[in-house]
Amino acid sequence: MIKLSVSGLRGIVGKGLTHKEVLNYSLAYGLIHEGGKLAVGMDTRESGFALKSLVKGALMLCGSDVYDFGIIPTPAFLRMIKVLNLSGGIIITASHNPPQWNALKFAFGDRLSRNSEVEKVKDNLGKEPKYTAFGKEYRVEALNIYLTNFPKFDLSGLKVILDFQNGATSGWVDRVFEYLGAEIFTIRGSGKLPEDPEPKREKFAVMDELLREGYADVGFGFDPDGDRVICGLKGLGMLSEEQTTALALYSAAKTFNIPKKAVLNLSTSILSERVLADLGYEVLRWKVGEPNIIEYMENIGARLGGEGNGGLIYYDFSKGRDGILASVLIGKLVKEGDIPDLVLRNPYDMVKLKFSGKIEDILERLKGLVDGWDFVGIDGYYFRNGNNWVHIRPSNTEPVVRVIVEGDEWFVKNALKILQ
Repeated sequence: MIKLSVSGLRGIVGKGLTHKEVLNYSLAYGLIHEGGKLAVGMDTRESGFALKSLVKGALMLCGSDVYDFGIIPTPAFLRMIKVLNLSGGIIITASHNPPQWNALKFAFGDRLSRNSEVEKVKDNLGKEPKYTAFGKEYRVEALNIYLTNFPKFDLSGLKVILDFQNGATSGWVDRVFEYLGAEIFTIRGSGKLPEDPEPKREKFAVMDELLREGYADVGFGFDPDGDRVICGLKGLGMLSEEQTTALALYSAAKTFNIPKKAVLNLSTSILSERVLADLGYEVLRWKVGEPNIIEYMENIGARLGGEGNGGLIYYDFSKGRDGILASVLIGKLVKEGDIPDLVLRNPYDMVKLKFSGKIEDILERLKGLVDGWDFVGIDGYYFRNGNNWVHIRPSNTEPVVRVIVEGDEWFVKNALKILQ
């Protein structure tokens, strides 16, 4: 089984995502950019090198020159497309999915594909290249170019722990922090990905203990492709991904001179909304998925956005979730001693659940609890009453229904009784 969405073409390698699918979809994408300059990169999955060879061959058959960035985090991949003025590209990564999965993420310019562009790829399936011109391959040492185009902050004296989960951020984020003057200590920099590399608090027990014991000022854990991050603080240990997002948004809003509008997805905590509102921001909600958020940001003139899974979006730097920039911005807050008390207290309870059943069954169970609440139907079913809300939607990346509940303790407890 394979799944095609704005999150790319993904599936288990050899069981759905086969060489045929990789070639067919790469050709279909390549036909859109015939004769263009396209980037290719990958995370650290064992299947990545083989799939990358197929992708590069398909794009060159369509007449495009290929710029191979090697192992590179997704936000750096998008940033490099912008810096080098390329037409787009394909990065081979399944983000937080287990290591037996992989995916092709399609970039159009320096952002990932939108629904309309996914449809263009689908429309080209089965079409043949012209075979009248063939592209060339160029190997690009991207890291030094990336560093010279990174915001210049002074992080000297800051002690940082980095846990890469053996993903693509290793060799990238550590170099960024060193470049900015920080002292770093790294964990899980090479080897196989863990079976479940989604960046959640419980996955970073070693870093949590080191932070609680005061061995560093701040710590960061990344998913395999670096578009998401989770942080921890000295004396406190690991925070949640929602607290991480709120801190990153707060720092970006205070650091960059941008319009006071921000877009969050419907599944993001009230915490991020409150932090931005306290800084005078108008906060709007939109569909889950960074391409959806970015499109809406463009429509309303916002430069700041995010998703509560640890995904900061600062449009003027990288048109996608950026765990690298988020970690640096949070490091800047820590050095300046400017951590908002609201984020540390986090007065809201949140529970994230997955179900394999029908979405209608879940709605029926919650019907009495959310009757009469405000409703938004742009992305599944979103019900809200003040600070209490529930969001029910099919996942973009897995064959499951996601249900997120947040709010006052009594509401979350009642919702869980109904759902479990």
